[in-house]
This record gives sequence, structure tokens and C-alpha cells, in this order.
Amino acid sequence: MFVRSALLVTVAGLVGAAPSPTRYKVDQRVESKIDLSAFGQGEQVQSQAFVWFFTASYSDSAAGTVMHVVLDSLQADLGMAPVPPGAIDSAKGTTFHAFMDASGKVQTLTASKSGLLTSQFEGFLKGFQPRLKRAAKLGDSWIDTLDVETKSAQVTSKTHTITNYSMGGVETWDGVQATKLEAAFSAAMTGTMETPAGSADMEGKSTGSSTFYLAKDGRYLGGKTTSAGDASISGAFAPTAIPVKNTTTITVNVIK
Repeated sequence: MFVRSALLVTVAGLVGAAPSPTRYKVDQRVESKIDLSAFGQGEQVQSQAFVWFFTASYSDSAAGTVMHVVLDSLQADLGMAPVPPGAIDSAKGTTFHAFMDASGKVQTLTASKSGLLTSQFEGFLKGFQPRLKRAAKLGDSWIDTLDVETKSAQVTSKTHTITNYSMGGVETWDGVQATKLEAAFSAAMTGTMETPAGSADMEGKSTGSSTFYLAKDGRYLGGKTTSAGDASISGAFAPTAIPVKNTTTITVNVIK
């Protein structure tokens, strides 16, 4: 519910060499409107925010790329739910090791630590940068599918996303000439979570759009994703499923 990798293929003039290590700041915000009519109450609005600071480095590998990420620091606001004691300090310094195929899709990803925030960031990394079609050029479009599974003591979820990409032209982004890539996507999620009232099942669907900017050396320079969708939460604690409307924004910037 909460809501992309090194690019080694030649795309719109991007060179086929692994990008240099890059530091990123990611601002992820989620707003949920929960309909509590089943409990004789009105709508409740909850907001959550995460800011991730991490360093990503890349190396060539047979048929793809190896990505190494260090989560340098983070900020987390879980809204009405308190951040578990020690969760932020525990997540800092976690390393992630991933192998990506030629399109940039993550095939395997392992983390040096586990935990609520580590699991959330791991799920984000699996879709961090766009997946590219080899030799794509201005005006080309293609479809990609992505399955992301997250597991922690509090939440287990599976999300299936279908994305339609289109290759744009060269624009200036944050003072750098970059190739623009646009995407529209739809996602379906199922999962379970632990709440103070007991275990709950959740499911939902969402749609959204993304804009990515890619440097000549293949580095992901940043971009923005927005999405909105409907979900439901059900469990023994509620007479009927509880409707939830979610909106999410993710903004990515390179730290210079």
C-alpha cells in the first residue's frame, strides 16, 4: 500500500557504461482517507511521510548490472502510528545488493538487515528507476510488468504493476541535459497487516503517472511519480470492509 537501476543499454544517445556512484534524496508521501462509517464515525485522514537518503553504485555483470545501495539516513513519520523505538537507527547503514537485467528490472535483491522501514525501502528499490527497451528512440513506447513483494513483522504485501512507457526528447533537468521518459501505470495489491485490533486483510488498485530524467551516462537524475487508488481493509474487528482512498507522491533528486 505504501507505496528504478543502472541503465546499460544504448537509449536515445545514452552511452552503454555503468554510471558513477550517485547520492539520492527520495521524498515519499502517502495520504489515506479512511471511511469509518461501519463504526458510526466519519472519514479519517492519515498522512505518512518518508525521506530516504542513499548512495547507489553500479558494476557490469553478465547479461545485466549489479547495483549496490547504502541507506545513509532517513526520516519517517507514520502519522497516527508511532515509529517503533530504534527503527530509524536500525535501518541506517543497511546495504542492499541487487542484480538487474539489461532493461534495468531487478531480478534479485538482498538486504543486510530486516525491519519495518528496511522492508519499505527495499520494496521501493525494486521499482526505483524505469525499465528500458533496448535501442528505444524518440517517440517509442513499450509495456513493462513488475511484481513487488514486501515482508516485515507488521506488513506482508504483493503488488503487480503494468507500466506503459514512452521515450521523449532531451530537456534540461536540474541544470543538466537529460532524456525525458514518461510512464502511465496501473497496480493491484493484496496483503495482510497487523493492527492494534488484530490481523487485517487488505487489497486495492491504483493508477498513476511518472516522469524520469536520464543523463547521457545512464544515470537516473530524478523525477516524480503520483498515484491515486481505492483499497479496503477487513478483519474480525469490523462488521464490513473498511474503504480507503490513497494518494501517493514520490519525488527523486540527486544530491550534488
